[in-house]
Amino acid sequence: MSRPTLLPITLLLLASLACNAPFMQSTTPVPAPTQAGSASLPTSASRPQIVIEAPASGSQAVVKQVLTVRVHATDSVGITRVEMHESGRIVVSQPSPDPDPDFTALLNYRPSNTGPVTLELVAYSQNAASEPVSLTIDVVASEADLKNPGSFNPTMGVAAGAICTARSNISGLSLRAGPGTNYRVLALLKVGEALSVIGRNPAATWYQVKRSGNTTTGWVSAAYTSADGDCSKAPITTPTP
Repeated sequence: MSRPTLLPITLLLLASLACNAPFMQSTTPVPAPTQAGSASLPTSASRPQIVIEAPASGSQAVVKQVLTVRVHATDSVGITRVEMHESGRIVVSQPSPDPDPDFTALLNYRPSNTGPVTLELVAYSQNAASEPVSLTIDVVASEADLKNPGSFNPTMGVAAGAICTARSNISGLSLRAGPGTNYRVLALLKVGEALSVIGRNPAATWYQVKRSGNTTTGWVSAAYTSADGDCSKAPITTPTP
């Protein structure tokens, strides 16, 4: 082969070796590909919190009579319900109409046996549960067995002119202009507020009530109240247009 022919071949071989040499390769690292959706989602910083405001642990109750337990639950997202457990089973559940960051509720417990009983109270924000808090109650056979009878809260008396009375079991219960959530809100009731029931809807799922010491009348959902007396005997009424 002649020298003019060898020269181009030699130059091509040298160029190929230069491209594959280590000192010619880039040292800049190539970033790894990012997978879609791999970023972690924000999570709740803490679990719901619940405290028992009344009664104190060690208090007494009378068998088959209602004992009212007042709880206060908080959560940044909003409390959706509180539950009372006895021996691992739910005995009382009180939902909130809307997720409430600051929720107070009354839970009515009716003991079926005498002797000491431990109740556990749990607050929920959707499916997130608080640490349970415990309440120990000494259940006695009759009011005569109470060590301090004056501390026992009697049931509400029936208001004059009312078929029965109802008590708001939650904080911020809406008093509405009619029996349904589509009616406007007239006022927000306090937890434990006593109401005179003056009427009901046919299904008795809503009560027409009058506030104590107030001329305001309206409707409340029966699901968030405790009734004293037979509210089924209240007349069926319709809201004023």
